[in-house]
Amino acid sequence: MGSANPWISAFPLAKNWRVLGVSYSLWVIFLLYGLWSSHRIGSGWWWASAFSSPLTHIGAFAFLAPLPWILPRRLSSPWSFVLGFILSVLACESVSALLPVIDAWLLTRGGVQFNLGRLVQLYISLVGPAMMVVGGLVAARARSEELREASVAEAQIAKNRLLQSQIHPHVLFNALNGLAELVHKDAKAAEGAIRHLSDLLRRILVASEHVRLPLGEERKIVADFLALEAIRLGDRLRVVWEWEEGLDSIELPPLLLQPLVENAIKHGIAPSIPGGDLILRARSKDGAIFLEVWNSGQPYPMHSNGSGIGVKNLRSRLALHFGGAARLSIGPSGQGTLACIRFEATQVEFSHDSDEGPGC
Repeated sequence: MGSANPWISAFPLAKNWRVLGVSYSLWVIFLLYGLWSSHRIGSGWWWASAFSSPLTHIGAFAFLAPLPWILPRRLSSPWSFVLGFILSVLACESVSALLPVIDAWLLTRGGVQFNLGRLVQLYISLVGPAMMVVGGLVAARARSEELREASVAEAQIAKNRLLQSQIHPHVLFNALNGLAELVHKDAKAAEGAIRHLSDLLRRILVASEHVRLPLGEERKIVADFLALEAIRLGDRLRVVWEWEEGLDSIELPPLLLQPLVENAIKHGIAPSIPGGDLILRARSKDGAIFLEVWNSGQPYPMHSNGSGIGVKNLRSRLALHFGGAARLSIGPSGQGTLACIRFEATQVEFSHDSDEGPGC
């Protein structure tokens, strides 16, 4: 897996442009100080040389020297090294022979006389090999960073799959418990629940194959889950959707809302004899996305902050995908409990403020 930016992949030191810029500036200052000390500050040719010489030398070492080693890196070993070495010899020796020619052309017009042939020979014997070594080291480091980034990405994907696989049996286990209870009460309703369970599991299996899915797919998964729960709870479960449909195209890790909805029903609505209300909201504000699950029913336990397996799993996946840019909060809100996921989303091009109902 290479760098996502082909420019950085071909010229790995381009990302260190600040360091290169500082090095160039210090070099120019040093040369200008030398001109001032030797009273040659008034010569335009000397000025041109003071600015061009550091530029050509830094460019040769930082950009041209690593390129012959980088170009054949996709070949199998040892051919990548052999071809890289040959290209490096040809390129670095050629460039090293041209570097003094450029400086000589400027300095001779400034009144300096020197043996150009001997200077070219010195560059070929010293500067050329130095460029080969520097280029090889830069290319090797860039390749090492590419492999490290690839391994980190693969580890994140594997961890994400592991966390998602922990969710699937958890959902199935709770759904089957509800079906076992429903079979004895209403066989027809149980048959409908099985169909809803089939749709839910099909969507979950599809979600497990993706690291990110549109928010609209997450909404369908929750809708299937709620249809299953509605058969078991009947009129005791009252669902309200407050959903900005324009957010359905936002991509995010799958199965973020389902554990929160499950917790809201299990701990808030199901234990309550009259049941309760469940409000599902997706909204955007100031470039951030808010996914909220509010439920009435049993009061929020003050000693708990979401310590169940589903919530712990959810926190781990949010940290994996968003780092510190996402936040999960669970706590009392009004006459119920609010669970809120907040994360940044640069894809959102509009902001809609809503002050009605619960919020986080």
